[in-house]
Amino acid sequence: MTLSSTLPAPTAVDAGPRPRRGRIPWPTVLLLAALLAFADGFWLTTTQGAVGAIERAQSPFAAWLRDSALSLPLFALAVLAALAVARRRLRPELRRPRRVVATALLVAAAGSLVGTAELVASAAYDYALQVPQLEAMHAAHITASSPAEVDRPGQCTGLCDQERLTLAADERAARYAAAGVLVTNVVVVGWGVALLGGRLDDGPRRRSPRPA
Repeated sequence: MTLSSTLPAPTAVDAGPRPRRGRIPWPTVLLLAALLAFADGFWLTTTQGAVGAIERAQSPFAAWLRDSALSLPLFALAVLAALAVARRRLRPELRRPRRVVATALLVAAAGSLVGTAELVASAAYDYALQVPQLEAMHAAHITASSPAEVDRPGQCTGLCDQERLTLAADERAARYAAAGVLVTNVVVVGWGVALLGGRLDDGPRRRSPRPA
């Protein structure tokens, strides 16, 4: 009787819910990924319409919706990677202002990498489509012109100069759009964090009751 009376009573620690620190905040990931995808998709569509191939400039609104929806998984992976790095470097709970700001900047940087990669790939694809058009136009011009107007070998004139100028225009547009993507992503992520109440974790966590 004396031994049994001295044993501690069972506490509610074993029966209570345990905190789940490794849970992925899917609403946060999907919201930020959607904002980044459609914001960067706007820059992608604008660049295509400005200096891209003619056949890709048709129906810009539909192209914006299609490209943004297709790039959504890539931005979701970028947001997940940024949150994982932030949790490892800044501790799992992302609620304090400094941690939230640092994590938001990290998410914006990761999204900017994806958006810049899309711009570079789009510029390369536009140039690949524009070269055959330039060659066809140059061939038609050569046919109608005199032999004196034909390009001289070893000199970048005529078709070579047109290709060089087209490539320079595509690269310049991609650089300007990449700068716009970075600024836009910082603003968009900040707006998304404000919608989330200034937190980037998976909401309030339940603490297990302490033993009596």
